[in-house]
Amino acid sequence: MKYLPVGTHGIYHETEDRVPVRRACRDRLQHWHLPHALTRFDTALGSTTVLTAGTHTGRPPVVLLPGAGLNASTTLAAIAALGENHRVLVPDLPGEPGLSSSRRPHRHWHHLYGQWLDEVLPQLSTDPVIVVGHALGAAIALAATPGDRVAGLVLVNPAGIAAIRRTWQLTRIRAQWMYSPTLDHSEQLLSYLLAPRFIPDVGLVCWYAMIAEHCFPGRLPRPLPARTVGRWAERVPVIVATGEHDRLVGPDRLRGRVRSLLGVDVQILPGCGHLALREAPESVAALTSSIPPSEKDTV
Repeated sequence: MKYLPVGTHGIYHETEDRVPVRRACRDRLQHWHLPHALTRFDTALGSTTVLTAGTHTGRPPVVLLPGAGLNASTTLAAIAALGENHRVLVPDLPGEPGLSSSRRPHRHWHHLYGQWLDEVLPQLSTDPVIVVGHALGAAIALAATPGDRVAGLVLVNPAGIAAIRRTWQLTRIRAQWMYSPTLDHSEQLLSYLLAPRFIPDVGLVCWYAMIAEHCFPGRLPRPLPARTVGRWAERVPVIVATGEHDRLVGPDRLRGRVRSLLGVDVQILPGCGHLALREAPESVAALTSSIPPSEKDTV
């Protein structure tokens, strides 16, 4: 296997900071009630840990790419919902808090992450998969190479298509959270990301406080080149959905570029903000199951 010479840096403030983060992930998975397995693969971005849950159902497997700051252990409700109709494989993204490598690309990030996904997909499944990408995970899905290994794309609260809306309020709240990672500041950040009526559970608030204490947050991803996004148009079924109350990539921000680049309309998740994997896991699963079967699946 040929490894790419990439410039990366670890996401943790100190080497020992990875210990509580990974311990928290393993503890969540150990107490999860559904059967699952963890597998580790070597990639150009370092080791990648993948959670597998659900069973073969005759439908395409789902590869779920969580957004920045999230991973398999923090999206268990979404994995359970998807697993009712699909076998689900969830890589912890390299360069994000979790059980994979801490090496985060700081240059040419979309090329490197796209190549990482191209490298990982053949190791996850011999059958075509539906890729469900959330936020940063959606940008990574779009940065990969369209081909026969992908049976469909479901892009939820997607980064990479349009510029993320940056407000002074978001800048202030993120700065407070990063430099003073208290539970109160984590709850303030989550209140900005979530729909107004959604109250985050204590576990999610504690997770965000912990990753701010131990990790360097990544930059808000910029839009991908139009030609990169447009490669997927008419190649596979594509669904784009975002929350009604998503302040970062709301429907009005996405609608024009999604239509022009991908030829589809943006579907709106009612009562949902930017963290649909936590706010509306059943809706994400329903969108995924609506991807039409390929010819291979119907034989």
